[in-house]
Amino acid sequence: MQTEPERRPAEEAASPGISVIVITLNEATRIAACLDSLLAVDYPADRREIIVVDASTDETPEIVRRYPEVRLLRSERGFARQKNIGLEAALYEIVAFTDADCIVFPDWLRRIEEAFATPATTGVGGNAYAPPGVSFFGLCVAAIGHPAGGAIGFDANVTPGPEGIEFAAGCDCAFRTEALRSTGGFSSAFDMGGEDVDASRRVRAGGGRLEYAPGMSVYHDPRQSFREYVKWNVRVGVSKYDLGRPVFVRLVLEPSFPLWSVVIAGGLLWLGRTQGWTTFIGALAFGWLAFLLFLYVGARPFPLLIRRRRRIGLPLWAVLTVVPFLIYVRQVAINVGALGEWYRHRRDSSR
Repeated sequence: MQTEPERRPAEEAASPGISVIVITLNEATRIAACLDSLLAVDYPADRREIIVVDASTDETPEIVRRYPEVRLLRSERGFARQKNIGLEAALYEIVAFTDADCIVFPDWLRRIEEAFATPATTGVGGNAYAPPGVSFFGLCVAAIGHPAGGAIGFDANVTPGPEGIEFAAGCDCAFRTEALRSTGGFSSAFDMGGEDVDASRRVRAGGGRLEYAPGMSVYHDPRQSFREYVKWNVRVGVSKYDLGRPVFVRLVLEPSFPLWSVVIAGGLLWLGRTQGWTTFIGALAFGWLAFLLFLYVGARPFPLLIRRRRRIGLPLWAVLTVVPFLIYVRQVAINVGALGEWYRHRRDSSR
């Protein structure tokens, strides 16, 4: 096992094969299942390698050391920082990324190889489905369409077209190694998330082409509690702010600005007390139907969810109630994260 980055000689750097990079931070309960799935893929062992870049304080590195086929590299924490260490150490011409809470399909690497059979393809992204046996709440979380399309499929997040797709999700993606290195890899500005979207943008800006590979799939463990779900989306809000840097007024004018939720709730309660609770229920039902119509018309994942709900295993009542509620909570949490990041940048700039 190697504990320091080691590059193959230059003449061998473009050898056919795939380097798989998994970054870890205190993943002792999940890393073994991830590595077991990677070692069980239907792909020649002499044409692939597995690199774990670890920043844990728990027993994750000890678990990884039980796998002699896996290269363990240590790093300070940070999504971009850890991925860059793995990218620099990669030996093969294709570099693939998945997360420690993912289980790859047996044909994952072959699907990646097939996707790069077209010379114009610079990067590919695939699906991150909910695993079999996931809880009802976890399945509803996966049905919001994130990450990488969740239970719906990655085509819920991207629209394949003549110019390829917009981005590849970090939990299930692959790039031509030298093409990704030539863009500078992953930006350190995105050490808490968003590094996949930023890198995808820079690859495309440099003339690269990203494609959706429908057969390239992993199982991704969704958040299993409401608290974890909210915390995750607050972190998403931080990365979304860093990707777009919207002004404060735009954040306030978003329908998901937390104050508007308080205003709506207060207005409904006032209506109930002054006009009767029958009126309150009617107004609430009307507002919910309007929200569902907005999701169906304006949010690409939602109509796909309705059409694919039987395949996913969700009843219609959950699609029309629980999932839209989680979507609403997601947007409010994202706005909270973005506001917090706006405040942090403003505070730091005034010092």
